[in-house]
Amino acid sequence: MNTILNRWTRVRMVLLGMGFAVLFLLIARRAFDLQVRDAEHLKSLAEDQYLREIELPPKRGRILDRNQAELASTAEVESVFCNPRQLPDLPLAARRLAKVLGLDGRELEKKLTQKRYFAWVKRKVTPEEAAGVRALALPGVAFTREPRRFYANRSLAATVMGYAGAEGKGLDGIEFGLEKFLRGTRTSVQGVRDALGRELYVDPSAGAASVAGADVVLTIDRYLQYITEKAIGEAQALHHAKAVMAVMLDPRNGDVLAMASVPGYNPNDPGAAAEAGARNRVITDAFEPGSTMKTFTIAAALDAGAVRPDDFIDCQLGRMQVGKFTVHDTHPHGVITVSEVFKVSSNIGASKIARRLGRDKLAGALDRFGFGRATGLELPGERTGILRPVEKWGDIGLANVSFGQGLTATPLQIAAGVAAIAGGGEYHPPRVVSRIVHPDGTGEPLQERPARRVMSEKAARQMVGIMRGVTDVGGTARMASVEGYPVAGKTGTAQKVAHGHYDPTRWVSSFVGFLPAQDPRITLLVMFDEPQGDGGHLGGSVAGPVFKEIAEQAMRYLHVPPLPSLLADSERAAAKASAALASKSGASSSRAGMVSGGIGAAGAAVTLAASDADDSPGSDEAALDEDGRPLDDEEAELEGQESDAMASGDDQPLVVVPNFKGLTIGAALRVAAKSGIELAFDEAAGLPTGVARGQSPPPGPAPRGLACRVVFGSVQAATGMP
Repeated sequence: MNTILNRWTRVRMVLLGMGFAVLFLLIARRAFDLQVRDAEHLKSLAEDQYLREIELPPKRGRILDRNQAELASTAEVESVFCNPRQLPDLPLAARRLAKVLGLDGRELEKKLTQKRYFAWVKRKVTPEEAAGVRALALPGVAFTREPRRFYANRSLAATVMGYAGAEGKGLDGIEFGLEKFLRGTRTSVQGVRDALGRELYVDPSAGAASVAGADVVLTIDRYLQYITEKAIGEAQALHHAKAVMAVMLDPRNGDVLAMASVPGYNPNDPGAAAEAGARNRVITDAFEPGSTMKTFTIAAALDAGAVRPDDFIDCQLGRMQVGKFTVHDTHPHGVITVSEVFKVSSNIGASKIARRLGRDKLAGALDRFGFGRATGLELPGERTGILRPVEKWGDIGLANVSFGQGLTATPLQIAAGVAAIAGGGEYHPPRVVSRIVHPDGTGEPLQERPARRVMSEKAARQMVGIMRGVTDVGGTARMASVEGYPVAGKTGTAQKVAHGHYDPTRWVSSFVGFLPAQDPRITLLVMFDEPQGDGGHLGGSVAGPVFKEIAEQAMRYLHVPPLPSLLADSERAAAKASAALASKSGASSSRAGMVSGGIGAAGAAVTLAASDADDSPGSDEAALDEDGRPLDDEEAELEGQESDAMASGDDQPLVVVPNFKGLTIGAALRVAAKSGIELAFDEAAGLPTGVARGQSPPPGPAPRGLACRVVFGSVQAATGMP
């Protein structure tokens, strides 16, 4: 019996042992499957449940000016977070935090009441805010460091640089346009969540040191940008303008030295930018150029050999019929040279020059100068402007385009075109980015766009000579002249179109020029959008002084010496003026001296002469009528011809002798009668014919009752035209 029991016990022990062995083998196999064969798959499943990717905002590269001065940089700042479950009195804590951080208490409390172990309170706080939160000593509230964009110069060049958002992404300007260089390489770290899927905090600063963006070096000069912004900011306040824009280029290479628009904004706090209408209007706003377009019309005609600077143009005393339409000059002119057409800004003269050139050649020249297409600047939002297809111009369309109506252009397009003339006929595509500097210090220039020739060097020199007359006596922009430096430029005063008609209360006033004219260092355009108030709206009087202010400081900063001969002329003129003023005893005599400098210049207008125009709707012809006629009359700033009597120091009655050159006999008689003088002719020669070719005495103050002898000749002899 005992033997049987012992045997059964041994069998059970063997069976039990075998069972344990099998179980062990099964467990071992399962362990092998879990830890060896399926380990990676199971690990991945587990991580998917409790790990999450936290993307770290990259540390952006800097934005530097051409001299390596920082315009935008990135610094590590503190952000406030908390574990809401550790707050003893959540509503009270939310109110106290909101007060210190300038937040809405109810919104913050709502955020913190969510069932989470982590919540942002406020990101990228100021040092003062961080100190205030620390002083509260709230449990569960902590800090971490994040990169934040800083603009040390506040609003300086803000409309060019743009700004970056809270997540470190560029949202406007250079920050947006060169995002791929500035942002660097995005990195991420692992975050952890619990079994319920609730997020647990992992320090996002881990690994951030490996993130770095490239630096962007601009062509902008910080000082030139400053003086430009300061000048146009003060001018906007003075003239109560809707906006003021300015752009300064180096005509030798197309570098943008300054680009400014007001109203502006502070990119450190860009929230109010949109409400204020702040944007880079130099590239985003397009206007009818007005008389500045005559620069390109005459330049194209000179280049094509259609005219020469001393060719005569009959301006028909300020009125010319073009089909059903009438082109006007604000002040009548007779036969004058091409140079004088530009100087006095005659629309009729510009129209006739364009007619000699031909619409196809004018359209080709405007295309070469860059109108109707973007310049390709490294900034977002650039407009192309509008240049209608040449086959749709018609006769009046050709006239309109010749003096800057029926097309639109951005301030940058106009400035770049004038810079091409200043640069000897070579168009350098404007650029605002000089190069990219990578974190390892290696530089990378952006792809350069080659210069292109838009007119011959000879024609460009001729055009520069013509443009210099604008700031001389009798020109439309005496207030833009810079002492010691020859300035070449052009004024523009254009009405804005509203509801299909030109609005007589809304103007765009501008001056564009370059200096020194003989070896240009800068091309500068200043443009006002809707100037108001006592300062008027004329390009010469509104934009001219701002150009002068900026240009004077720019010449000193760039160490460009003045011409001694021009300085001597200025000193002699000042001494002569002082002596003249000292010899006069009344304000009227001072005025007589002031207006004796020469003939005033004429602005211009074009208007429909018939209401049954058959042009297509929306064309420039259909937008013009007698009620809304555009008046481009910057030359209403007469420095010369006036007909009211004045008295000299000894009370001798004076009149101002007009300039009769180019007038017909009938026009001369009317002007003489209005001026209070008599005309003398050679009676033996019979009734005078043709136009006036000379006179004695010359234009200027003279005793009342004077007989002025005028020599007339045929139009053919005077103009060389049939």
